Amino acid sequence: MSVLEVIKMGNPRLREVCSLVEFSEINTTEFQKFIDDLLETQNAEDGAGIAAPQVDVLQRVFTMELKENPRYPNKETFPLYVAINPEIEPILDTIIESWEGCLSIPGIRGQLPRYKEVRLKALDRYGKSYEVDLDGFAAIVAQHELDHLNGVLLVDRMESMKTLSFQKEFETYWI
Repeated sequence: MSVLEVIKMGNPRLREVCSLVEFSEINTTEFQKFIDDLLETQNAEDGAGIAAPQVDVLQRVFTMELKENPRYPNKETFPLYVAINPEIEPILDTIIESWEGCLSIPGIRGQLPRYKEVRLKALDRYGKSYEVDLDGFAAIVAQHELDHLNGVLLVDRMESMKTLSFQKEFETYWI
């Protein structure tokens, strides 16, 4: 496994809409290695999730998992999900204000609206379809990662830039 380079905001590839993963590609050695590398990169960067375009691969796939994590010390944990060709739909219309960071925008946090509960439908790493209902932080992470697959960054969803903060100031003034 390899830790891949995470590209940063300003790289135009982060603004592209990703292509669907062909079903025939999923169980290839190359694609399975990519999933392993994506997970390795997420763990190395202390991410709660990571999307393929963040490592300059324009395919509709993301991973997410939260165990003990120094970037998110007070967030509820959730299991590993590999989401290939994901779709998300809100379960309820309840919107919450979410403080988010991004591996492609290091050291920055911002507040934005997200659905509190969503249903994630996707293929797992082996091409088996699944759907799972997510709430709270897991729902936020899934929405954040899906945005990456559509060329959208968290700053695009912020209703106001007043909360855009460096990590130290976020910790000092906002939490």
